[in-house]
Amino acid sequence: MNVLLISTYELGRQPVHIASPAAAVRAAGHDVRAVDLSVQPWDPGVVDWADAVAISTPMHTAMRLAVEVGRSIKQHRPDLPVAAYGLYAAMSADSRVDNPFDRSIVGEYEAALVSWLTADSVATPVTIHLDRGGFSRPARDLLPPLEKYARLALGDEQRLVGAVEASHGCLHMCRHCPIPSVYEGRLRIVDVGSVLADIDQHVEAGARHITFGDPDFLNGPAHSLRIVRALHERHPDLTFDCTVKVEHILRDEGIWQEFAESGCLFVVSAFETMNDQVLALLDKGHTADDAARAVHVLRDVGIDLRPSWLPFTPWTTHADIERMFRFISSHDLIDSTDPVQLGIRLLIPEGSLILQIPEMEPYLGSYDPEALSYMWKAADPEMDRLATNLVDIAEVGATNGEVVADTFLKQWLAVVAGSDFEPPPDAIDQGATTGRPKLTEPWFC
Repeated sequence: MNVLLISTYELGRQPVHIASPAAAVRAAGHDVRAVDLSVQPWDPGVVDWADAVAISTPMHTAMRLAVEVGRSIKQHRPDLPVAAYGLYAAMSADSRVDNPFDRSIVGEYEAALVSWLTADSVATPVTIHLDRGGFSRPARDLLPPLEKYARLALGDEQRLVGAVEASHGCLHMCRHCPIPSVYEGRLRIVDVGSVLADIDQHVEAGARHITFGDPDFLNGPAHSLRIVRALHERHPDLTFDCTVKVEHILRDEGIWQEFAESGCLFVVSAFETMNDQVLALLDKGHTADDAARAVHVLRDVGIDLRPSWLPFTPWTTHADIERMFRFISSHDLIDSTDPVQLGIRLLIPEGSLILQIPEMEPYLGSYDPEALSYMWKAADPEMDRLATNLVDIAEVGATNGEVVADTFLKQWLAVVAGSDFEPPPDAIDQGATTGRPKLTEPWFC
């Protein structure tokens, strides 16, 4: 069978969610082609070659784009089997008008995809597959070269980046995160040999930096430490970054010196907000004071921290936003914060645990199957306007190539305009806010 795998968006990375299932499908005896629409033009002719199509949906943006691609494919070939697979694959499956997917596969999708290609048509339209399984070396040869993807910016230097995953799922149940509604606190480990084999082929392709795309790299700290030690032994000049919860940064404080010595340049961590009450509603497992401690724990060993934020929730106040900006400035996190983060609103997909708390009910609207999210209103309507304004400023800054500090200052001025808050300093020390290690594509959901 001729199988076409499609990626629409994977954070500017060469998509592991195409490379990994491609290896499994090819090992099952199928001919496989892959297209990454984030860096390749769409060629409708490839659909004529295919006997089946599967589209990767690891995140919200990818799923929305996947629906458009799926509809285009069905218009061209209505009888062609099309599946969506990944964390968001089942979102709106029952309520979406003109749903293009014959099958939606959620969770550990490799084996389920292979089964779909050989199963009869009576199988259920949505499959949640969480069984433990083995992994082959991802089929990176089917994808565009690393030069097409985001790079590591380190001062004036840029390095090619490879992206791998050492685990799937998460042990935690943060209420705003889509992972708990699928994995329900489960963790699925990718064996060390498979992870290292993937890193090896990235290095052979020119990568000098690796991004660990796990939802939380320290969900299984012993497993991650084994990988880091082996990585450093095999490739001593290779650097890396990872994503870790604040509570894990503090819980495993003793691990960071070895991580730094093994090439860890920065850690992404979801700070979300400086309001402890909202953090509790989100069940984040940390406080604002914990976030401040996490910055110092990493900096003490020479690792930078890049916070991600969820500034706008139904309960956000003007004081919360102003407090966040002052925290970023006072902790020297300006160049470590992507400006687009500062205008993000809470996303509430189907099955979100945030729907279970009574505090959400007064602000909750109807579900929009095209937006893949419940609508909600802010307790303070001015917060909706401010969120839009901050995103607009970030987009203009990115378009004009502004340094992050200049965009941040404009956003901060927008926050304090017409309020009782004191304005920020007239100038921000550029020497303290430039040159931090980061990827050239800002984080996005």
